[in-house]
Amino acid sequence: MSQVVLVGATGFLGRNVLDALAAAGRDVVAVSASGARPPGARVGLTLDQLEGYQGLSGEAVLVNVAARRYDARTFAAEQDLILSQNLALVQRVYDICARRGLREIRQASSVAVYPADRPLLSDEHPLDLNEPPHPGEAFYGWSKRWGEILADLHHQRHGAATVSFRITNPFGPYDTLDVGAAHVATAFILRALAPGEEFVLRGGHVERDFIYAGDVAAAILATLDWRRRQETYNLGRGENTTLAELARAVLAAAGSDKRIVTDAAPASGPAARRITADRLRAEIPVAWRSLDEGLALTLKWYRRALSS
Repeated sequence: MSQVVLVGATGFLGRNVLDALAAAGRDVVAVSASGARPPGARVGLTLDQLEGYQGLSGEAVLVNVAARRYDARTFAAEQDLILSQNLALVQRVYDICARRGLREIRQASSVAVYPADRPLLSDEHPLDLNEPPHPGEAFYGWSKRWGEILADLHHQRHGAATVSFRITNPFGPYDTLDVGAAHVATAFILRALAPGEEFVLRGGHVERDFIYAGDVAAAILATLDWRRRQETYNLGRGENTTLAELARAVLAAAGSDKRIVTDAAPASGPAARRITADRLRAEIPVAWRSLDEGLALTLKWYRRALSS
């Protein structure tokens, strides 16, 4: 089995991918801003160190799940910073791949690349990039589009093959313990576990596709032995859940009797994002967990993390 270079190894998705790689016995070179060596990796490097790393195999697969950290409190205000940092990061990764001769790449993209007004987000046809993404997250969406554009450019120029995954709304272990900075489902879990009698819910009608981060990792792992395939896939459960349904499911899983209180403030983002995920499901042997199964596993991890 080939070596795996994991960029973003110490982040939320990165730690989940690293757990899957370690369980599969993969030789992992972990790359992060700090250069730390997380459990399960043989070595830890920064991107600068990766450029000159002598232990890099020419047959290595590079997996890039790095991005500027999501923070719900600052997401809208920091769109310019998200754009500039994500563009620089993905550009640097592809530059290193070109210089070091890495030809197999897997990257995390996002369903935010899709135009705002599509009732169904399908990966069966190429995107028309003249159609703008949702205005509330346009800079983030364009940064992910640029990753996909770079994948095609490097495929044409260098023969590099990238499998890009347009991920929906991941949740699971290793997300932050800071409720204000957490992704939606994780924030709900932290709020369910916190003291208090009320669970305040805004935008209960909003629909999203929530996928357990361990399943995202398993899907990426299942493609690592593919060769010379230039593909883009939606990666989600293909099932929508309203935020009201999510709140009830989280509270039930946590055994909490908190009362849901509706906040009338408008929600940000599109009211619904519905995807098809049939193409990837047909090609890889991964059984997606149900929302309840994923929540139970995530709650178990968070209870342990909060008590330590």
